[in-house]
Amino acid sequence: MTKTQQTRDTIVVAALETLQTEGFAGATSRAIARRGGFNQALVFYYFGSLDNLLLAALEQTSAERLARYREALDGAATIGEILERTKALNLEDRESGHVVVLAQLIAGCLTRPALAARVIEGVEPWREFTESTIERLVRGTALESAVPTTELADALVTYYLGANLLSALDGNAAGPQALLARISAAEPLLAALLAPAS
Repeated sequence: MTKTQQTRDTIVVAALETLQTEGFAGATSRAIARRGGFNQALVFYYFGSLDNLLLAALEQTSAERLARYREALDGAATIGEILERTKALNLEDRESGHVVVLAQLIAGCLTRPALAARVIEGVEPWREFTESTIERLVRGTALESAVPTTELADALVTYYLGANLLSALDGNAAGPQALLARISAAEPLLAALLAPAS
């Protein structure tokens, strides 16, 4: 790894930690530099602006979490496996600080609308992954032609974002976990619906 990349990584890590502990309003270039132990001028030298750094931080945590979801879910063959792995992944999202960073950046879009388009752009790979997972689940079943995969993927991603934003506000992870537990209780019915079409 080059010295330039090491420095960029140090700045991004400091930005992630600052977003998690100080929130969007507190994630100033000064606060990030103080946390990382570097001159705040480096934020602008390497990223051009504070917003670019905060977006780079979101992109990094999002890419890491999406890679983890792919690793865990691409090999899942049944709805039961997907639900169990998703429950664990959701808890990892919270423990890693990803949910807090995402919540803070979305909140920041309210005061800095220029961020919104790039935050939404960052959600697109999650929509695509969700849609491809749904398509894989229903392929060859009686539901294959009946399930609107794009709309369902949009709904699931929207729910995931909303539920995790609320849980970040109140510190309660029960929302997403409770829903996944309810869906898991209906696994036999879902498995029957997703059985290969005869």
